[in-house]
Amino acid sequence: MLTLKMRRDWHYYAVAVGFIFILNGVVGIMGLETTGWKSYAVGLVTWIISFWLAGFFIRRPREEAEKTAEE
Repeated sequence: MLTLKMRRDWHYYAVAVGFIFILNGVVGIMGLETTGWKSYAVGLVTWIISFWLAGFFIRRPREEAEKTAEE
């Protein structure tokens, strides 16, 4: 059984992983040659951008506690 957070947010992680594959493909198509530490840097940047994009496109529902605190 998945936790409540995982059941609620699985689509966020799935979209982020999809963006990672897409961005890595774009980097490959652009012909960016990375060697050594640059390959890690490019990978880190694609991960950061992917999770930012996923957070931008996927709006996660708020917790019930947060809703009652606002009111």
